[in-house]
Amino acid sequence: MSLARPGKALREPKGQIVHFVLTGPTSPRLNAVVRVASSFRSAALAACQVVMGNRDSFLLSGHHPNGKPDELHEHAFYLPVPDDTGRISSVFVLSPCQRFSAEEMSALGLIRFLQWNGPSTRVKVELINEDDSALNQVATMWSSVTPYVPPRRFYGTHGKRHLVPERQLVAELAKLVPGACEVEEARQIRDWQIEVRVPKRGGADRPMKRQGFYVRFRCAEPLCGPIVLGHSTHFGLGLFRPV
Repeated sequence: MSLARPGKALREPKGQIVHFVLTGPTSPRLNAVVRVASSFRSAALAACQVVMGNRDSFLLSGHHPNGKPDELHEHAFYLPVPDDTGRISSVFVLSPCQRFSAEEMSALGLIRFLQWNGPSTRVKVELINEDDSALNQVATMWSSVTPYVPPRRFYGTHGKRHLVPERQLVAELAKLVPGACEVEEARQIRDWQIEVRVPKRGGADRPMKRQGFYVRFRCAEPLCGPIVLGHSTHFGLGLFRPV
């Protein structure tokens, strides 16, 4: 699910963004962004069981009470964000359309630790802002914070020019916001072999690695963040910031 809005959306705020910081001796690397997001979601759902008992949270789980997944993608995005060293130091939990309930906020407040890849990767979690507007910025030029992974595979073969990363990104934006957008840079990063989330019908998601890209794009009209585009956006991939 992609997320981008016209600049005027800043005057019409929706949803809620909760900001957490991660501290510990083993800060996650950027290519672990999906693992971190997935682990944070699992921690949130476990905390919901403590607060809400047998009732699930639609926003935090992405599933309706009957168990069906949210096809409109109005549930939470889990967005790990790196610091200046390239290590993940924050996680933003974004509800795009509505605010979290008091019970959901209580559950999020119970999260104290995160273990994203075994016992040696345990980090401390601290909720520092229940309504953070830092990602709600307006700009015409945006660049990658986390790797952009094109929704569809691109093999570089003859006849598939419509699937190159820059064209896929422009096509996503064209469905979301008015005005023309142009990709100024789309660069493959060698270390960005990213584990994405691929739903498996009738069972658990299966891991799959895809190539991530650094992208910088410009739009004719201002856009309002947060902007997330491409594959596995609910798990932190494809987050952009203003240039």
